Amino acid sequence: MSKLKIAVLINTPPDGTDFQSVVQECFKEAFASIAPTAEINFYDPVVERKFPDASKYNLVVLSGGKIDAACSEPWVLEVLDYVRITARDVPKTKILGICWGHQAVSRAFGGQVRAVPTGEITAIEDIRLTEAGKKFFPFAMSSGSYRAIELHSGEVDTPPPSFISLAVNQECFVNDANNVLTFQAHPEISHELARKIILEEDKKHNRNSSAKELGIDQPTEGLKLLERVLQWLAE
Repeated sequence: MSKLKIAVLINTPPDGTDFQSVVQECFKEAFASIAPTAEINFYDPVVERKFPDASKYNLVVLSGGKIDAACSEPWVLEVLDYVRITARDVPKTKILGICWGHQAVSRAFGGQVRAVPTGEITAIEDIRLTEAGKKFFPFAMSSGSYRAIELHSGEVDTPPPSFISLAVNQECFVNDANNVLTFQAHPEISHELARKIILEEDKKHNRNSSAKELGIDQPTEGLKLLERVLQWLAE
């Protein structure tokens, strides 16, 4: 497989908004800037119930989504099965879980997810790395953290067995087999869009604060994280 091929599962039910198209554009723009020749295909496991043939891709991405990752909706259970089967039967194809995908992957392999006890999180955060995480993300070795936007109402409570924590508070995992990687944060969302979400679109969270007060002027590091993901594909 000479050309980089990426499959993205858009894991959210239709809700009458442009959420799905925004998710697609975020992935297209992010990967275009670091892998301009990559082929990216999108799949709908919710309505169309379509899943990629993992053997034809280098990377399968599970996107964020607006549904409880702990629920028993039939399509959610199908996603969990797909993840387990892909990791087992097509180990050369790597899996990347983001936000809802992070939680779903954790659940698929025996972890537990829950609602965030303090309520929905919408913030740009500096996510602290474990010692294993500092080794995995060399660009963040000196700072000890990576910076990214968080948009979620659920979280991983108990990590799955055979997964290594790369960041504190169950924020990032890689499995022992090194073919599954997950982020609670959103590396695919640009800093510009992250600022817009917090300042313009999410009034209940920004409390009319300024960008300086919210601490969101410092650039996020999503592209650095995704560049590391591309390096990881060859490991």
